[in-house]
Amino acid sequence: MAAPFIGGAATKPRFRIATFSADITPPFGHALMGGGISPAKEIVDPLFARGLVLLGADKPVVMVSVEWCEIRNDAYDRWRELLAAAADTTRERVFVTSTHVHDAPVADLTAERLLREAGAAGSVCNPAFHEQAVQRVARALSDSLSKARSVTHIGTGRGRVEQIASNRRYNADDGTVLHNRMSATRDAAIRAKPEGTIDPWLRTLSFWDRETAVAAWSAYAVHPMSYYGKGGISADFPGMARAMRERNEPGVFQIYASGCSGNVIAGKYNDG
Repeated sequence: MAAPFIGGAATKPRFRIATFSADITPPFGHALMGGGISPAKEIVDPLFARGLVLLGADKPVVMVSVEWCEIRNDAYDRWRELLAAAADTTRERVFVTSTHVHDAPVADLTAERLLREAGAAGSVCNPAFHEQAVQRVARALSDSLSKARSVTHIGTGRGRVEQIASNRRYNADDGTVLHNRMSATRDAAIRAKPEGTIDPWLRTLSFWDRETAVAAWSAYAVHPMSYYGKGGISADFPGMARAMRERNEPGVFQIYASGCSGNVIAGKYNDG
């Protein structure tokens, strides 16, 4: 598939791209999934924030995917505020998304403050660690700007994903709508139910310096976990796939983002 030319004159492209990555793995004891499961006690694989900065069209545009469960409310504002400052852009031009893996933090500073004010025993997140993580990502972004590559083309592609996604809800034999097919489903009869409505395509936006691919942003709609809850920090199978793609194409910076998947899980094809 030919990619459209987005540069200026052949000798002076209009656009540049900077890519950055920072380790945002939480410390042991940190709440995972907002305290809904066992806290962190081992690192199965580290978690990263991976992003890009597109330079050359008005103020920079920042896109970052965070291998955390959720980033909510004022925590979301803090991410965009710091990353905007690091890129010398406005907060409205910063897009932050979390992959929604469950063995990972939920960032919600307001919820944590309310819990502490109420003297609750539980915890959603550690505000000090959260600030350290965001600052680390902002530094990585800032450091990447001096190494920005020219971008002359963009590419779009898609690939059909088989035997991964399925609906959480399904019809029982009597027509009743049930919603007990989860990310891991041990009951073979439930797994046997139809996939339901899913988007079968993984879609990729790629950035090129003439004939050389520089970075790729891929997205797929499924809850991104095969198992969770035992305290093992992990980016799960999308993190494994992202790392594999980068090993196979070491010159291309890979980013994965989760699509809209509230009702879409891996349970039909994953028995746990």
